[in-house]
Amino acid sequence: MKLKKSILFGLALAMTAGSAVTLVACGKTNEEVSAQDFYAMAALSSVNYLQEKDEALSISTAKKQRALAQGDSRPQSVSQQDVQSLSSYMDMFQDMLATDTTKYFTNSEVTQDDEYYQTYNLKMTFTIPTNDGQQDLVMYYKEVRTDTHEEIDDDEVELEVNTTLEGVLVDGENAYDVVGMREYEKEGRETEVSYEFTTYSKQNRSDYVRIEHEKDNEEIEYQYSIYKNGIKTSETQVEFENERGKKSLELEFKTNQTQVKYEITKRSQNVYQVRLKNVANKDEVKEVFTIEVTGQGYIFQYENGFSEMV
Repeated sequence: MKLKKSILFGLALAMTAGSAVTLVACGKTNEEVSAQDFYAMAALSSVNYLQEKDEALSISTAKKQRALAQGDSRPQSVSQQDVQSLSSYMDMFQDMLATDTTKYFTNSEVTQDDEYYQTYNLKMTFTIPTNDGQQDLVMYYKEVRTDTHEEIDDDEVELEVNTTLEGVLVDGENAYDVVGMREYEKEGRETEVSYEFTTYSKQNRSDYVRIEHEKDNEEIEYQYSIYKNGIKTSETQVEFENERGKKSLELEFKTNQTQVKYEITKRSQNVYQVRLKNVANKDEVKEVFTIEVTGQGYIFQYENGFSEMV
């Protein structure tokens, strides 16, 4: 079963621009609002990836891949690693490229009705549109302030606040453990915030996705790291853009052997264009092709006529 469609690009865009989405209860600071936005985006994008991997593992040891059309072969500039990486990150990010839906989660407190999750005090409820209605996910969590330091130096307030998060993300019968942290520093008018959020596979806790986000007055960065059996297998720098209504996602993918950049742009309802760039050679465009999202998998269509499904 392919992933649920149509969520959260508005959130990712707002975060990339450095602004907070104004949909949190009264009494929260802008920084706390931004933190909840980040936790929401991180929880959903990482569980999207892990759901797909867990479902694949329950069927076979690897995703099946097959040629669909006549052609010489896959272009030499597109490696098997490129195909696997793009498939993984389409699992994770296709929802963010789908629509501008922004009202996707609500915040509340855990009640007595949440009988299995009384160790947590907060919950975040996600409502995700699907082809046949909607699906609800709930993250139960607690966030604890672990350290606060404040002092005044030359009439400027210096503030440092550290918190940790622990919880569980529930999707029907599936539950994924999550942990996170937040560090906030303010000196005068300058602020610096860093977040970290980790979601663990329900089948193997040594498989997990860790998302890190840093922003200050000048720069915003996202980093997604995928771990298999406790070992980091890939690291990707992520940048979301929305220029004149044109949505794109830029991924700079790194392993011990490769460093490439994928620029993904939505072309139609279920079709995305990929520009494969060589980072080592001033972002030279190595190949341009499309990925179509279907109910059976992703169809990679190359300019030489060859296509394959992953």
